Amino acid sequence: MWDYERDLLTHYRLYLQLLEKTWNNGGGKGESSNGGTTPPTGLAVASILCLSELLKSNYHFNFRSNILTVLVRQSNNKRCTKVSQACCDALKHVFATDAQGDVSLEATKLLAKMIKERPNRIRPDVLRTFLSLPLRVHEDEAQAAKLASVANAKKRKKDAEAAEIEDEMKEGESNVDKIALARAQSDTLHSVTLTYFRVLKSEADAKGGRASINPTTDTAVDLLSPALEGLAKFAHLINIDTVVDLLAVLRTLLKERSDTLPIDAALNCILTAFQTLQGPGREMQIDQKEYVTPLYRQLSR
Repeated sequence: MWDYERDLLTHYRLYLQLLEKTWNNGGGKGESSNGGTTPPTGLAVASILCLSELLKSNYHFNFRSNILTVLVRQSNNKRCTKVSQACCDALKHVFATDAQGDVSLEATKLLAKMIKERPNRIRPDVLRTFLSLPLRVHEDEAQAAKLASVANAKKRKKDAEAAEIEDEMKEGESNVDKIALARAQSDTLHSVTLTYFRVLKSEADAKGGRASINPTTDTAVDLLSPALEGLAKFAHLINIDTVVDLLAVLRTLLKERSDTLPIDAALNCILTAFQTLQGPGREMQIDQKEYVTPLYRQLSR
């Protein structure tokens, strides 16, 4: 049995390496390969489609990190829509079906890192993959989950053999560890909201020349709408300190750039503000006129 499992993993690893090599050899080493204009070969595209299906079929299997690394990078592929769409769909599937949340957290961190490193070269669809995350844990509940996780770790350390048996039983019964899920969702929410805030603050600072990206580029402006869509969806989960920062950024955008932003971005900005005030910001004494007035200004556009 052990020999069979070892051989299976060995050949599976070789298969993954073959797929990645096929992609690289087919002109898929990056956006600038082949002059940045030549699309990847059909065989290279097929290798990415295979990796996408492997991730969707069983993302808890071995070497998932290798697959995630390739698919996250190619989700932003601008030379082949079929490749980027397949990668985004695979990531959305993981986000929507990952019951334990650990794979979603890993994918989220990889996406957040890529978006941070290349803020003015990200496709909006990449940012929209976060909308498939079924986040339910409030930031204020996360601290309790982390404390419980630490306490459980100390308890399990005292009886390593019992902990190992418990892990095997959970794996066989597909049980969900609620504490681990809460902690994973909390860390995922943190990475997602931080990514959204980077997009918003870049736009809000643009007028003063402090932005890290060029606000005149289509890509920079296009990222604003998916970021606002995500914040509107997850606003009820953020804590009061984050709410204050969020509303301040939204006020700046609406005050200084509501007439120059695309209509969908401006309306999403207003919607996000109202949903935040209806959720975690309902206890704050904030004059909603700051958001109603920009709404009326959009009617003439």
